[in-house]
Amino acid sequence: MSDLQSYLQSCTEKIEETLDELLPSKELYPQSIHSLMRYSMFAGGKRIRPALLITAHESCGGDCFARNALYTGAAIEMLHTFSLIHDDLPCMDDDDFRRGKPTAHKAYSESLAVLGGDALCIFAYEVLSRTDNMAVVAEVSRCLGTAGMIGGQVVDIESEGKGVTLSTVEYIHKNKTAALIRCSLVCGALLAGASKKEVDLLGEYGESLGVAFQVIDDILDCTSSTDVLGKNVGSDLEKGKATWPALTSLEESRRYAHELTAQAKECAAQFGAAGERLIEVAHYLEERIH
Repeated sequence: MSDLQSYLQSCTEKIEETLDELLPSKELYPQSIHSLMRYSMFAGGKRIRPALLITAHESCGGDCFARNALYTGAAIEMLHTFSLIHDDLPCMDDDDFRRGKPTAHKAYSESLAVLGGDALCIFAYEVLSRTDNMAVVAEVSRCLGTAGMIGGQVVDIESEGKGVTLSTVEYIHKNKTAALIRCSLVCGALLAGASKKEVDLLGEYGESLGVAFQVIDDILDCTSSTDVLGKNVGSDLEKGKATWPALTSLEESRRYAHELTAQAKECAAQFGAAGERLIEVAHYLEERIH
């Protein structure tokens, strides 16, 4: 596990170096929006999505920390951060803290947070264009839109305070959270020139891992503390969010997260020795609930 943590730390450092290289300087006019973009991008995220992209890229024979993998990972992290900035807005979840720091609309202003999220989304596509890989651009677009993350966010908002079924919760999890995680793995494979079978396996791995990731987040919202998570806990329950623990139980949610993680590991195992890192990552993410 210490070897995995060292590997993930290396991924984080490489991605943060790439983000620092790519993002506009906070001294560039208009300074306010560039400052917000950097504030949000360097607020202490775990960089799980780009790390998964790099791992998938290597598992399919790609060079470690290849330029296109780093650029795509950085772009996906920008898109993830854009979604968090907007998710925290008063018109959405109205959260005051993210990763232990004031959310963008609290640190700056609501209007600048909207524009800053927009700017990161647009700039991410500029970065993606530098890879000259239209299959990657198409995959990111699909996973980001109404058939992915945005669609999941819409159903999440519309389900607040309502009696929903587990199938609705599953839709939200697969689209709002798992879509971009799945996308990271698929893009890593595409950049490495992987076969269709390899791309499909990593897509299945990413979807199972992504849903498990959200179920675990929902469990932690019920059982952890603000100091540990760096954001308000218990807010899902207060807002009547559609979550797995709210519809079942903590015990059943833990069982389901374990089942999904096992499914992800089965997909990774089909890569043989090249899939060992993916298995380790799945185990590492599940350990958050312990």
